[in-house]
Amino acid sequence: MAAVFNEKSVKAEASAPGIAWQRLLADQRVKGARLTLDRLTLAPGATVRFEPAANSLGWLQLLEGEGRLKSLYTDRVSASHSALLPPGFNAALSTVEGTSLLYAEISDAERLDPEFPAKTPRFTVIDWTREPVFLSERDARKRILLVTPELCATNAIRAAFVIYPKGSAAPAYHQKGADSFMYVESGHGTASAGGQSFSLQPGELLHFSDGEQQHLEAAADAELHFLVLYAPGKFETVWADPSTASAWRSTGRDIHGWETAKDERERRVFAKVFGSPFTR
Repeated sequence: MAAVFNEKSVKAEASAPGIAWQRLLADQRVKGARLTLDRLTLAPGATVRFEPAANSLGWLQLLEGEGRLKSLYTDRVSASHSALLPPGFNAALSTVEGTSLLYAEISDAERLDPEFPAKTPRFTVIDWTREPVFLSERDARKRILLVTPELCATNAIRAAFVIYPKGSAAPAYHQKGADSFMYVESGHGTASAGGQSFSLQPGELLHFSDGEQQHLEAAADAELHFLVLYAPGKFETVWADPSTASAWRSTGRDIHGWETAKDERERRVFAKVFGSPFTR
């Protein structure tokens, strides 16, 4: 059954000076979820460290503010950046003026990706505003890929940033082979699953189980922006009405309209050169 709740309903706990931690996806809210998902708020001057276990993967997405992500090298990151952290990988995020972010972790990643023991995922930092926009061939919905097997070398997780223009909707569908997790970043709309309808607001978190039919629609007066994660990252989308199936095509341009082909090639080479040296 779908689980829907707002982050405001989850109490923040202090995990270290200047760091407030909200456990969004935990057993008491979504029992047996295939990943954990937390929201962290860092006060000015705070630093938080991430170190996924030897059989785990981490992923983070900044929501507000700016910071510096220090690992093999140091990246200046803002609300348009996300990062995949390989197993056994050390990273630290520090901020001068404060920031907030989502942090997802998959423990026992081999359970979701049989190739995991032999194939080391890549440390990858993404600025989604410089990534190619994929446009629905049926309507004006947009999708920007953040984690894919081709870029990050793992099938344990897949992630994307999705934009529904005002009044737009996806035909009813379900994922076969994966749970899906959606976090509403801005805008509002509605979602339905299992005969129930839910109102969507910023900070809303949705969990749809493998095989659960779902439908999303943006409100008539606001775009709906959300992050979506799939665990595992290899699955099939099944449409309630096959004639309404959505296909996505790359525009070759970013959200600002700039061409991305050259930048994408350079980024992929960069990710390969600076791939994780850690092994299990």
